[in-house]
Amino acid sequence: MGTSLGARQPDGDGAATAGGTGIGTAASPVILVVALAAERHALRGSLQSAQHGTLGNRATVRGTLAGRDVLLVQAGIGRERARQAVIAAAGTFGAHAVWSLGFAGGLVDTLRPGDLVCPSVVLDDGEPTSAPMAFDASHAAVCAALRRARLPVDSGALITVEAPLRTPDAKRAAHRRSGAVAVEMEAAGVARAAQALGIPWAALKVVVDAAGDPLPASLARCTSPGGDLRWRGLLAGVREGRRFWQPLLQLGRASRLAGRNLWQGFEVAFGAWAALTL
Repeated sequence: MGTSLGARQPDGDGAATAGGTGIGTAASPVILVVALAAERHALRGSLQSAQHGTLGNRATVRGTLAGRDVLLVQAGIGRERARQAVIAAAGTFGAHAVWSLGFAGGLVDTLRPGDLVCPSVVLDDGEPTSAPMAFDASHAAVCAALRRARLPVDSGALITVEAPLRTPDAKRAAHRRSGAVAVEMEAAGVARAAQALGIPWAALKVVVDAAGDPLPASLARCTSPGGDLRWRGLLAGVREGRRFWQPLLQLGRASRLAGRNLWQGFEVAFGAWAALTL
């Protein structure tokens, strides 16, 4: 599936040579990239022999899954942080392949909170003229495994955007212009980093907010760029009362459901993917 790189000089993100770090080799880990602490918490229970650590200022968990060495990295929010996290992880540990995992918003009415999206392609809204980036050849088998497990999954396109789509109108407009079924902010950065490194990539997302659900305006105040909870933002919202808390509580319930389904779905998807790759 992946191709080993030839000699590669270190770049500004700290990537080392392929020969020194094992980029593209079966002995190097599969990098799992999430944006948020909540996504990392949802997935860390999947890993056996888990060891917590850091990569620069990013929280990590290293362990095994389906017989593979894996490194779970909390990259923070946005495509560029995701891209940099992949490059940094590959430069430090090597990388056999990379997965983009986490929460997404639905763009079509058929997707509900908790539904999985295993996209056939990722689109980059920041580069609308660029070619769609395709999941590797295991996509059909991964989707089939999820369906056999009776997990709700859509295999349509995923679009990466620069800023959250907070209103139903904005979500439906994104679907009309792109044809994507779901939206998030990191997968295109992961895919571009994988392409630059010459390694396979995959993605699995779970819907938190449906197409008709607005995102709370207060959400940004409660989440740091690195993907951690901002307690100061939450405490400041106490003065605003119900208007502040009710939308966040509703989103919190949807996030807990999404986290459980992401954990279950990823174990199935990764197992199917691992059985087909070296």
